[in-house]
Amino acid sequence: MLDPMCHVLDQGNGYIVSKSLKKSAKTEREWVLNQEGYTVVSPDFKYKSRIVTRTVTAENGTKRKIQEKVVVYWSRAFYAREKHENQSFLDFIEKLKANPASFRVSASQSRNLRKFMKKECVNKETGEIMDSRKLLSMIDDAKLTEFNYYQIVSSELEMDDREIIDKYHGLTRIEDQFREMKGTLETRPIWVNTPEHIQAHLLICFMALTIMRVIQYKIMKSMPKENAKDFNWSYGLPGERFQKALLDWQADKLPGDYFRMNNVQNSDLTLIFNALGVRLKPVLYMRGDIRSLKSSVSVF
Repeated sequence: MLDPMCHVLDQGNGYIVSKSLKKSAKTEREWVLNQEGYTVVSPDFKYKSRIVTRTVTAENGTKRKIQEKVVVYWSRAFYAREKHENQSFLDFIEKLKANPASFRVSASQSRNLRKFMKKECVNKETGEIMDSRKLLSMIDDAKLTEFNYYQIVSSELEMDDREIIDKYHGLTRIEDQFREMKGTLETRPIWVNTPEHIQAHLLICFMALTIMRVIQYKIMKSMPKENAKDFNWSYGLPGERFQKALLDWQADKLPGDYFRMNNVQNSDLTLIFNALGVRLKPVLYMRGDIRSLKSSVSVF
């Protein structure tokens, strides 16, 4: 099979891509988990790299060897995100280890568990567990720690490790812009058909994205670190939650030209307020108060 990276190199280009640890060879995972060689930048970040040679298939069908730089890193922010996203599975593992004999495993859970099982404890003919009392010894805890690391491969052998990591993060941010535009901001489908209306629609969406990203950046600066597990590792408060918090923030018009703010206790809305330096008081507001509140907010 033609290796896509080989094609990229043949076109005179380079690449920086992620590589799943779960799909990597056992020796590669062992190297990642081995703590020797890591540069510890802080308690929140460490990394290491190596140059590897692998055999690939060129477009003409011939085999050849190419060199790649493999960079792996552990980031507390990435670890928190991965743990949060996989928490239900990790909770299942703990319950299974605590009481394996009486625990019933569903078909989907069995598929997820398969990569964490030690093969010597499985009946190779039937694929069934031979003795549920031995299940505790079958859980490979070392493999669970692979949730904590991220792996990048690149053709740029001379590029600094940190630069490779930063450039890859830049690529993921670009991809995230498109996801937010098509999802949260509903750039597509476009329900207008004249060129002017299409341009206006896209312009409004780009303006909304820019404002949202600026506020998300401010949230990242003001966000409590202990809450990092609940947030997107690049932008803090995810766009969908950002949008929902603002939509839920409403006001009731009361007699006497007074206004009462609703849903201001929303935790996500509080993050937005704190990032913008907004302090809402538990009082009724008049139009002049709302105008003063609005003029006091500086997004940029």
